Amino acid sequence: MSILNFSRPCSYAIRALTYLALQPTGKLSGAREIAESEDIPHAFLGKVLLPLCREHLLRSRKGIAGGYELAQPAQEINLLAIVRVIAGEPWKDCLLENHECSKPRKCLLHPCWSPVREMLLAYLERTTLSDLVKLYQAGGGGRADSGIRPAPNPAAAVQIKGQGD
Repeated sequence: MSILNFSRPCSYAIRALTYLALQPTGKLSGAREIAESEDIPHAFLGKVLLPLCREHLLRSRKGIAGGYELAQPAQEINLLAIVRVIAGEPWKDCLLENHECSKPRKCLLHPCWSPVREMLLAYLERTTLSDLVKLYQAGGGGRADSGIRPAPNPAAAVQIKGQGD
Protein backbone atom coordinates (compact mmCIF):
# COMPACT_ATOMS: atom_id res chain seq x y z
CA MET A 1 0.00 0.00 0.00
CA SER A 2 1.35 3.42 -0.81
CA ILE A 3 1.80 5.83 2.04
CA LEU A 4 -1.48 7.74 1.97
CA ASN A 5 -3.45 6.10 -0.83
CA PHE A 6 -5.41 2.90 -0.72
CA SER A 7 -4.31 0.32 -3.23
CA ARG A 8 -6.68 -0.26 -6.12
CA PRO A 9 -7.89 -3.57 -4.61
CA CYS A 10 -8.58 -1.82 -1.27
CA SER A 11 -10.47 0.95 -3.01
CA TYR A 12 -12.52 -1.59 -4.97
CA ALA A 13 -13.26 -3.57 -1.81
CA ILE A 14 -14.42 -0.50 0.13
CA ARG A 15 -16.56 0.66 -2.80
CA ALA A 16 -18.10 -2.80 -3.32
CA LEU A 17 -18.91 -3.26 0.36
CA THR A 18 -20.33 0.26 0.59
CA TYR A 19 -22.54 -0.56 -2.40
CA LEU A 20 -23.74 -3.70 -0.62
CA ALA A 21 -24.35 -1.74 2.58
CA LEU A 22 -26.64 0.56 0.59
CA GLN A 23 -28.82 -2.38 -0.47
CA PRO A 24 -31.94 -3.42 1.44
CA THR A 25 -31.41 -6.19 3.98
CA GLY A 26 -31.64 -9.60 2.35
CA LYS A 27 -31.06 -8.35 -1.20
CA LEU A 28 -28.33 -10.24 -3.00
CA SER A 29 -26.29 -8.33 -5.56
CA GLY A 30 -24.42 -10.05 -8.35
CA ALA A 31 -20.79 -9.30 -9.10
CA ARG A 32 -21.76 -7.87 -12.51
CA GLU A 33 -24.27 -5.50 -10.86
CA ILE A 34 -21.67 -4.30 -8.35
CA ALA A 35 -18.97 -3.96 -11.02
CA GLU A 36 -21.21 -1.96 -13.35
CA SER A 37 -22.54 0.28 -10.60
CA GLU A 38 -19.08 1.00 -9.20
CA ASP A 39 -17.17 1.02 -12.50
CA ILE A 40 -14.92 -1.80 -11.31
CA PRO A 41 -13.56 -4.31 -13.83
CA HIS A 42 -15.77 -7.39 -13.43
CA ALA A 43 -12.89 -9.88 -13.69
CA PHE A 44 -10.94 -8.01 -11.02
CA LEU A 45 -13.90 -7.67 -8.66
CA GLY A 46 -14.18 -11.44 -8.17
CA LYS A 47 -10.57 -11.54 -6.99
CA VAL A 48 -11.32 -8.79 -4.47
CA LEU A 49 -14.55 -10.31 -3.16
CA LEU A 50 -13.16 -13.81 -2.57
CA PRO A 51 -10.90 -12.96 0.43
CA LEU A 52 -13.72 -10.85 1.91
CA CYS A 53 -15.93 -13.95 1.81
CA ARG A 54 -13.18 -16.09 3.35
CA GLU A 55 -12.84 -13.64 6.22
CA HIS A 56 -16.62 -13.53 6.75
CA LEU A 57 -17.15 -9.90 5.82
CA LEU A 58 -19.24 -11.03 2.83
CA ARG A 59 -21.54 -13.93 2.18
CA SER A 60 -22.04 -15.33 -1.30
CA ARG A 61 -24.69 -17.57 -2.78
CA LYS A 62 -24.29 -19.32 -6.09
CA GLY A 63 -26.94 -19.83 -8.73
CA ILE A 64 -29.43 -17.78 -10.68
CA ALA A 65 -30.80 -16.05 -7.59
CA GLY A 66 -27.34 -15.81 -6.03
CA GLY A 67 -25.07 -12.91 -5.33
CA TYR A 68 -23.33 -11.17 -2.47
CA GLU A 69 -24.46 -9.58 0.75
CA LEU A 70 -22.73 -8.33 3.86
CA ALA A 71 -22.10 -11.11 6.38
CA GLN A 72 -22.29 -8.65 9.28
CA PRO A 73 -24.26 -5.45 9.86
CA ALA A 74 -22.69 -2.42 8.16
CA GLN A 75 -22.11 -0.74 11.53
CA GLU A 76 -19.88 -3.67 12.57
CA ILE A 77 -17.57 -3.63 9.53
CA ASN A 78 -14.87 -1.01 9.85
CA LEU A 79 -12.52 0.13 7.11
CA LEU A 80 -9.48 -1.26 8.91
CA ALA A 81 -10.93 -4.79 8.75
CA ILE A 82 -11.45 -4.42 4.99
CA VAL A 83 -7.97 -3.02 4.38
CA ARG A 84 -6.34 -5.75 6.48
CA VAL A 85 -8.12 -8.50 4.50
CA ILE A 86 -7.06 -7.05 1.16
CA ALA A 87 -3.64 -5.52 1.84
CA GLY A 88 -2.45 -6.63 5.25
CA GLU A 89 -1.38 -4.19 7.92
CA PRO A 90 -1.52 -0.66 6.46
CA TRP A 91 1.42 1.69 6.61
CA LYS A 92 3.69 -0.74 8.42
CA ASP A 93 6.72 -0.09 6.21
CA CYS A 94 9.33 2.49 7.09
CA LEU A 95 9.08 5.69 5.07
CA LEU A 96 12.80 5.97 4.41
CA GLU A 97 14.27 2.50 4.74
CA ASN A 98 13.49 -1.00 3.52
CA HIS A 99 12.10 -2.57 6.69
CA GLU A 100 9.05 -2.54 8.90
CA CYS A 101 8.53 0.65 10.87
CA SER A 102 9.20 -0.19 14.50
CA LYS A 103 10.82 1.31 17.56
CA PRO A 104 13.90 -0.93 17.54
CA ARG A 105 14.66 -0.03 13.90
CA LYS A 106 13.38 3.50 13.66
CA CYS A 107 14.40 5.94 10.96
CA LEU A 108 14.74 9.73 11.10
CA LEU A 109 11.02 10.19 10.33
CA HIS A 110 9.76 7.66 12.86
CA PRO A 111 9.03 10.23 15.63
CA CYS A 112 6.79 12.28 13.32
CA TRP A 113 5.33 9.42 11.20
CA SER A 114 4.36 7.15 14.09
CA PRO A 115 1.65 9.48 15.54
CA VAL A 116 0.24 10.11 12.05
CA ARG A 117 0.15 6.37 11.38
CA GLU A 118 -1.63 5.74 14.67
CA MET A 119 -4.16 8.48 13.91
CA LEU A 120 -4.87 7.00 10.46
CA LEU A 121 -5.27 3.50 11.89
CA ALA A 122 -7.65 4.82 14.57
CA TYR A 123 -9.66 6.60 11.89
CA LEU A 124 -9.96 3.41 9.81
CA GLU A 125 -10.89 1.44 12.91
CA ARG A 126 -13.69 3.78 13.99
CA THR A 127 -15.11 4.42 10.49
CA THR A 128 -17.64 1.79 9.47
CA LEU A 129 -19.54 0.99 6.30
CA SER A 130 -22.57 2.45 8.04
CA ASP A 131 -20.71 5.77 8.36
CA LEU A 132 -19.90 5.71 4.63
CA VAL A 133 -23.54 4.99 3.78
CA LYS A 134 -24.64 7.99 5.86
CA LEU A 135 -22.08 10.21 4.13
CA TYR A 136 -23.11 8.88 0.73
CA GLN A 137 -26.79 9.52 1.42
CA ALA A 138 -26.04 13.02 2.72
CA GLY A 139 -24.10 13.72 -0.48
CA GLY A 140 -27.17 13.31 -2.64
CA GLY A 141 -26.35 10.34 -4.84
CA GLY A 142 -23.85 9.17 -7.40
CA ARG A 143 -22.02 5.89 -7.32
CA ALA A 144 -21.27 4.32 -3.98
CA ASP A 145 -17.62 4.76 -5.02
CA SER A 146 -18.32 8.17 -3.46
CA GLY A 147 -14.73 9.27 -3.90
CA ILE A 148 -13.82 8.01 -0.47
CA ARG A 149 -10.77 9.99 0.54
CA PRO A 150 -9.54 11.54 3.74
CA ALA A 151 -10.71 15.06 4.40
CA PRO A 152 -8.03 17.77 4.68
CA ASN A 153 -8.39 17.47 8.45
CA PRO A 154 -7.62 13.79 9.21
CA ALA A 155 -9.86 13.93 12.28
CA ALA A 156 -12.81 14.83 10.04
CA ALA A 157 -14.98 12.25 8.32
CA VAL A 158 -14.38 11.05 4.77
CA GLN A 159 -15.68 13.23 1.99
CA ILE A 160 -17.90 12.32 -0.91
CA LYS A 161 -17.14 13.33 -4.51
CA GLY A 162 -18.92 16.56 -5.23
CA GLN A 163 -19.38 17.38 -1.55
CA GLY A 164 -17.46 20.53 -0.77
CA ASP A 165 -15.57 20.41 -4.09
